[in-house]
Amino acid sequence: MKQFWGAYPGIARELDSIRGLILETAAAGNDEVHASIRRLVESNGKMLRPAFVILAARFGTPDAGRMARLGAAVELLHMATLVHDDLIDGAPLRRGVPTLHTRFGPRTAVLAGDTLFAACFSLVADHADAATARSLARLVGLMCDGEIAETTDRFLVTRSVRRYLRRTAAKTALLFSLAFLVGGRESGSPAPVVATLRRLGWSLGMAFQIVDDILDFDARGEALGKPIASDLVQGVFTLPVVLSLRSDDGELARALAARRYVGRGPGRARRELARIDALIRSRGGIDSARAWARRYTERARREIARLPSGEPRDMLASVAERLLLRAY
Repeated sequence: MKQFWGAYPGIARELDSIRGLILETAAAGNDEVHASIRRLVESNGKMLRPAFVILAARFGTPDAGRMARLGAAVELLHMATLVHDDLIDGAPLRRGVPTLHTRFGPRTAVLAGDTLFAACFSLVADHADAATARSLARLVGLMCDGEIAETTDRFLVTRSVRRYLRRTAAKTALLFSLAFLVGGRESGSPAPVVATLRRLGWSLGMAFQIVDDILDFDARGEALGKPIASDLVQGVFTLPVVLSLRSDDGELARALAARRYVGRGPGRARRELARIDALIRSRGGIDSARAWARRYTERARREIARLPSGEPRDMLASVAERLLLRAY
């Protein structure tokens, strides 16, 4: 977190306060479930979503304590989905450390995720207005629908760009959008500003997830705590794959359908993953996906330009650029 927000010490301090609130709200017990939550909180993610609540609130007249609690609620929701997604996917690592189900078992992981959801809704009930609570409830439903759709689409080589984008919206963009909406609405920002912030969050979330999907093919991922091609191994064909299949002569589709790359460690599976990676790159999948990420970032820039001028707008412009160019 400090690595990403080091240039903005004020934001970093507020995020440290939010991290403390999360520990106080969801990880205060001494049992295994709460210990597992503390481990996740302390694993040093970027905490983008609560940061967006804070930044969006600066376009209104925020109550700092209330915004911190709403930022914590949004991050708790995000963390809960991570715990459950990791369990569903069988992911061994999260931010360079063993995932909760790997370390503590699936039962503890499910209970930890449920605890995080409960803490999120408790904060929302105490500190948000009814419209925000309804928005959050709708979002959880859409995220669940998206996860169901992704499960249905696993190993599907005919997945369309449109279907990928809908899944990305449910997975990432809607929560980014909600973070901006919460900060703007709950700080009393004018309605046109709130609408702009909501659209900004959606575009930024789409760009962020596409970049994340590109980084799944980056060898630096292992050094950053994420196995290479983890989405492929799970049968989740993201935008680089979908775009490569558009210009495929059948070789990539056959390689994906064969599933010889499913497995871990050295040997045949790793060699097959390397071959698939080369096929995706040779068909322009990585470069084409980067172009999509740039388009969504440009949409975000246009929304930022519509916001009132000042330090918050300048910070959002800088953050948008850094998210597009990030290597982690």
